[in-house]
Amino acid sequence: MKSLRVALLGICALAVVAGAAADAPALRSIVINEVELNPKGFDRAAEWVELLNVGSASVDLTGWGLTYNYPSNGVQLVAEGALSLAPGARLVVRYEGLRLRNDGATVIALVDATGAAIDSTGALRDTHDDERTW
Repeated sequence: MKSLRVALLGICALAVVAGAAADAPALRSIVINEVELNPKGFDRAAEWVELLNVGSASVDLTGWGLTYNYPSNGVQLVAEGALSLAPGARLVVRYEGLRLRNDGATVIALVDATGAAIDSTGALRDTHDDERTW
């Protein structure tokens, strides 16, 4: 009887882990694909991040954001309302009303509605004031 209970508990634990793992790939399928850190001319509201859904299912991005660390630490919402990103689709998000740091180590992270990190860049730097992107 004890071995049956242990076996059943093991099966239940596997089911819970499998259910959590089924959601994880969908969330992890959204990646930061491209970043414009220092566009030609005035940067305010011209800097952007492109997100790409590399997965096979749509992902609800409602409440998701992109972090920044200049002029202070904060989060730019991906969208003001509900938004779903289809498989293979791209979304460009502009940092409205602020400028990102060009000459220092800028790390951008994509966070979900709970604040959990989904993807992030390495330390980015761009002093070229042109159309080059990361």
